[in-house]
Amino acid sequence: MRVADLPRPLGLVLSGGASLGATQIGMLRALEEAEVRPDLVVGTSAGAINGALVAADPSQAADRLEEVWKGLDRESVFPESPLAMAMLLARTRRHVFSNDALGELITAHLPVADFADLDLPFGAVATDVVTGHAHLMTDGDIASALLASAAIPAVYPRVQRDGRELSDGGLTANVPVRQALAMGAKSIVVLDAGQACHRVAPPAHVAETIMQSAQILMRHQVVRDVRSVARRVCVVHIPPLCVDVSPFDFSHRIELMAEGYAVARRFLAKVDVTDRGLFGGPHRHEDGADTIDQRAQVSFW
Repeated sequence: MRVADLPRPLGLVLSGGASLGATQIGMLRALEEAEVRPDLVVGTSAGAINGALVAADPSQAADRLEEVWKGLDRESVFPESPLAMAMLLARTRRHVFSNDALGELITAHLPVADFADLDLPFGAVATDVVTGHAHLMTDGDIASALLASAAIPAVYPRVQRDGRELSDGGLTANVPVRQALAMGAKSIVVLDAGQACHRVAPPAHVAETIMQSAQILMRHQVVRDVRSVARRVCVVHIPPLCVDVSPFDFSHRIELMAEGYAVARRFLAKVDVTDRGLFGGPHRHEDGADTIDQRAQVSFW
C-alpha cells in the first residue's frame, strides 16, 4: 500500500530540532509529490512552527516554508551576542536568549492568529515544568503556543499559558506521535529533523551544550514512543539525517532542505506500508558503528 492510501485521518507529526527543522521542508516537498495529504498536524518546537504554517494552508506548504527558511539566519532566532547572553543570564538567572525575535518571526509569517482559523486541526506540544508532563495546545492564540513549544530550557524564557508554566515540548514529546493519536489520527507520518548526532567537535557555548544534552536524551524518548504507537497504527517515520550541524547554525539550511528532500523521496519511492507497524524509524549508532538506519522495511514492535 502507498503512504498516500493510509487510513484516515492521517496525522503529520513534526519534531523539534531548531535549525535542523530545515530538513522538514524537503520532506514536505517529497510528501506533496507522493500525493500524501495530512488531515491533522502536530508539532514540537521548530516542528510546531513549521506545522502551524502547514495547518494554516496545506496547499504548496513546502514552497511557502522554503521562502521563510531561505530568509532565516542565526540572528533571526538567536540574536544576542555572547556578552548580551551573559548579561541576560545574570539578570534573569533563567535563560540566555530573549524570545522577542522568534515571536516577531512567527507573527510575520503566520497568516492567522487563532487555532480556530487554521485550515487543518493543529496541536503544538510543550512541557509543563511543574508537573513534568507534555501539554497539548489545540485552541486559543497560536503565537504563545509556538513560543511555549520552542522554549528550550535555559535558552529561551518559559511561557505562561493555560494556567501553566511551559517550556520546550521536546523534553517530553520531541516526536509527538502520542499526541497525534490523541487528536484522532488513524495513521501517522513523522518528519523527524533528527539531531547533530555525528559531531566532530563538542558544543561551543552554554546554550549549545544545553541543546546537545537535551537532544541526546530526546532520542531515547523518541524510540520508545514511536515503538509504542506503531503497535496500534501505521507509523511512517521518514529517516532523519545524521549530520555534524549545530542546532544554532542556520548557515546550512539550504543543504538541509535538499538532503531532507532526497532522503524522503528515496524512502517514499520504495516503502510499502500496511495498516499497522513501523516503517523507517529513527536511526541509531549501534556499538559505535558509523551506519545510518534508513530502512524502508516494516518492523512490528
